[in-house]
Parts: sequence; C-alpha cells; structure tokens
Amino acid sequence: MKFKSVLWVVLAFGLFWAAIPLTAGAATASYTLTVDDKKLNSPLAPQFKNGATFVPMRAIFEALGAKVSYDSQTKRVSGQRGNRSVALTVGSTKAYLDKSAITLQQAPMTVGSNVYVPLRFVSEALGAEVEVDASAKTINIRTAEMELTVTEKLPVSMTIQLKHAGNVKLKWWFQDESPYQHYQGFVGPDGKLIFKSFDEFITTDKEGKVLSRETYEDAEETSFDVKLDSATGKYNIAAERDGKSYSWSQIPLFDMSFSYPLRLYGGEAVDSYRILNGVIDKQGNLITLTEKGVSAFNAKGEQLWNYPFEMPSDDPLLSFIYYPEVQVDSANHVFIQTFGSYAVLDPQGRVILSGEGYSSPSIMSDDTLLMEGSSYRLVDDKLKLLASPYYNDGSAGTYASSDKENSVARLDPTTGQTLWTYKQAAEEKQRGYSLSAYTLVVDGQGNSFISTNGGTIHALDPEGQMRFKLTIDHDTSTQILPLTPTTFVAVAGNLVMCFEIENK
Repeated sequence: MKFKSVLWVVLAFGLFWAAIPLTAGAATASYTLTVDDKKLNSPLAPQFKNGATFVPMRAIFEALGAKVSYDSQTKRVSGQRGNRSVALTVGSTKAYLDKSAITLQQAPMTVGSNVYVPLRFVSEALGAEVEVDASAKTINIRTAEMELTVTEKLPVSMTIQLKHAGNVKLKWWFQDESPYQHYQGFVGPDGKLIFKSFDEFITTDKEGKVLSRETYEDAEETSFDVKLDSATGKYNIAAERDGKSYSWSQIPLFDMSFSYPLRLYGGEAVDSYRILNGVIDKQGNLITLTEKGVSAFNAKGEQLWNYPFEMPSDDPLLSFIYYPEVQVDSANHVFIQTFGSYAVLDPQGRVILSGEGYSSPSIMSDDTLLMEGSSYRLVDDKLKLLASPYYNDGSAGTYASSDKENSVARLDPTTGQTLWTYKQAAEEKQRGYSLSAYTLVVDGQGNSFISTNGGTIHALDPEGQMRFKLTIDHDTSTQILPLTPTTFVAVAGNLVMCFEIENK
C-alpha cells in the first residue's frame, strides 16, 4: 500500500514540540483529540514523546471502526477494518500492515495501565488522515476517505488521480491539443451533449462520439471603424462581415474612446474607435450602447428602438465590467446581459423576458440556447427547457455550500436544521485550494458534487459520505454534469471526461 505524505504533520509537531521536552506519561490536556471534528469519547488525553503523538489504543481503533484485540502476554495490539489490518507490539518498532512488515519511528507504549499507539501510523494505515490545528489546539482524525480503497492515475495528458471504492471508472474522454482551450458542457435535446469551445460547438452522443462541429456564427470578429463627426459629436461607423459592407451614420455612441489606443494605418495615427459587443442583426441594423441605453439603428442612422440602461459607474476602468453583452438569434430576438440583470427583446425592441441575475446564453445556429448546463429555446416568447443535467428538483432535499467555511451541508427542507456537514481536508487547504460554492451540484438522488478552485471534485452520497475523489491540480474549477444516477461528465479546461459509477 502506498502511504500518503503528511510531512506537514511531522513538521508541525517537530517545530512545536522541539522546545518542550515531553516524556511518556506527560499528558498535554490542552490538545483535544477529535474524529471528524467531534471530540473522541475517551477520558484519556493524547501523549507526546519525541515529537510523536500517541493515543489510547481502544479509543482510537473503535473511533475508526476497527475491531481491536490485545494479547497481554505478548503485548501485541491488533486492529482489523474491512480488508485492512495492522498489528503492533508494545515496546517494539516492528509493526505489520496487511501482513507486510513496517518499521515505526516510535514504539507503542504503556502509560499507567493503558496502552498507547502511534496516532499517525494507525490512522493512515486504516485509511484516515491526521490534521493538526495548533491555533485551536486540536488533533483531528479525518475519516472521509477511509472507504476509498482504490487509487488510480487516469490515462489523460493531465495528472489526474481517481480515488474510489472500486466502483468508478472512466468511460470516455477527449482533450483539445491546446492547453489554453476551455470547454463548457451542456445537455442538449435528444440525448446529446454539447461542448462549447472558444470558436465552435461540438455535439456528441452520450458515448462521446462526435456528431457535429459548428463554428460560431460570429466567430470571426466584426471590426467596426468609427469616426467622430466633430460638428455633431456623433459617430459614423463602417463594418465588414461575411463579405458584406455595412455603414451607419450619426450614431450617438456611449463614449469609450479613452479605452483604446489609436490605430495605425501606414504608420500614420488615425482617430479610430472599436465598439465593445456591438452586433449586426439579420436585417443589417446596428445594435450597440448609446448614452441612453442599448439601441438599434438602421443604415440611415434612425433609431429603431432603445432599451434603457445607464452605466452604474463613471469610472472608466469599471466600464469594461458594466458594459452590457448583446447577442441576436436568427429570428432577431435580442439577448441583453447587464451587470446583475438580463432581458430578452423581440425584433421590435419590446421586452418579452427579464430578470435579475446572469442568464446570458450561447446561441447555436438553430437557435438552441445554452445556459448553465442546460438547453432551451424561445417558444411563443417564453423560454422552453429542452434538456438539463440530472439535477435535484428539490425532492432530494436542500443543500448549501459556504466559500468561507469550505463546506457542504445538507439541510432539513422543513426546519432548516443542518443534517450533516462535510468540510474540506486541511491538507488540501494548505496547498492553496478551497471548495468553490458556485460549483455545487446535486443529482436527482441527493448525491452532491463540488469542485475546488483547482479542479478537484469531491463527490458525496446523500448521507454526506465521500463516494469518490477526482484530484485535479489545475488552474480553475471543474464543471460537473450529472447525466443519470450512475454517469456524470466532468469538464476541466481543455479536457472532457465521462465516468460511470456502479452502485454498491
């Protein structure tokens, strides 16, 4: 069996206890021993000797769910949990892990009439982890991963480790050759999956077979050349797109010319301006931000409609944040996403849908709208859901996650009482990773998935017990799409993976 490195535990004890000589029998009541953040049910305190931590034999074995026996004649201590076993002898540094001989740094000892065993060896031999919090003066034994007995490295170009109970396998995967690619995943209609890259939509079946690739309709950036008419203070605009030329006259643009350097033509500076998120609709009208809001103009410069919007800040640097995103579908519906709210307009500029929050869709050529892992379509001026991941519809209970606490909790939907709480391991936090609350998803059976800001997935069953852990030390969170009770897709940057889970 491969032991995890817990160097931080050794260092913590080495630095903290080096200046305080302790002997066997010197109890340190200021430190509390806990198991999954709950105080160990034992009146006996941990003991420290030469930088090692010792705990009462029976209390620690029983807390870890192991059967324990002690032979007073041979002074042999034995523990058995599932298919894992450990055996130690008081006064001897020789121990056995699953019948393989191991040499301990410190031998088990007796304090009075009680047998004490090395905490770190016994805990990790049985699959638990040891966490030391010097500020809180606690030694916590974390049992979350004890049932995950299988560890395997996945056959992908990233370094990804899957730890599970022998019931999770990688079904299929694909990866873009560019490490800078970043996919987003969606469940499409008719049992299909859709993955959006920087420049195309890739549609697959649920077995990962690519069915089609569609380049964005606006993938080739539309370049707007804008010249200020100093006499009127308005702008004359020209653009080229798909081999066609467009122009609009006397447009009262929202002035962001400070944001861009002058363009150079033949080495000569030209007063030029590029419109952020300006779009050309199917009738050749320009839709862009003006001083009064998002407006549409025909080629004569006549305003067709206006959606009132006022920049919430006069700070030039913040204008980039608040600038509205505008998209148009093939039927000339206009989708506007502002900072904290959205609206859908019909071709005449009338609002047909609006709300708070973020609901900016990716629009495919057939007007399928992709948002938050699901697919939609506008039908009779209403948003119709076509397909979505296997999400909890509320019947599986209420779940919450806190960035501050790095935790996931299940709540009683009636009383709001916390039924259980899962907390991130200290070792992972010390490596600079935290649970990202916005990535939390719950499937229809109450299984929850959450990613760290580095991409590692923690998967929990409805009782808060870890089902598996997919370790990805990346630079961003992983998107999780439950497909069925036994399959899910993980999207990590330029990598898409589909997993199958066997229920045991």
